[in-house]
Amino acid sequence: MMRNTVMLLLMTAFFFTACSDKPEKKQAKSTTAKSEMPAKKSTATEEETPAEEEPTSPPMTPEQLQKAKDIIASVSADDVAAVGAKKKFKMLCAACHGFTGDLKVNGAKDLTKSKISLEESVAQVYFGKGLMTPFKGIMSDVEIVAVAQYIAKEIAK
Repeated sequence: MMRNTVMLLLMTAFFFTACSDKPEKKQAKSTTAKSEMPAKKSTATEEETPAEEEPTSPPMTPEQLQKAKDIIASVSADDVAAVGAKKKFKMLCAACHGFTGDLKVNGAKDLTKSKISLEESVAQVYFGKGLMTPFKGIMSDVEIVAVAQYIAKEIAK
């Protein structure tokens, strides 16, 4: 029991460290820059645009998406079903995304609002994106596909 507790604490510390890049400093810089800019006159197009969105990372490259397609094609449905995807998500993803996918620690995206394809999801988990840790070498290809499918089916409903 003690060993399990110690392992859980170490894993939690690892993932909080892996998900951290002090994004609050980036936000502070961007708000300072905006406040120093002169005010612009409002136009009709500005009024029609929605409120400012979170800054996004560049999209996945075509090579990364092709690798994700290859990974998906290389795993069988039986192998994916055999993975405890919910357990893997809780162990490896919940530290930043939360158990329900909407925790958003250290800039983690709200997975409940995710509209990306399975290929994009696999590519993001495999290669990482923005502050997200790349999980190639940490999870097997089958586990990555299983977790991506779990997110799509159970979290991003």
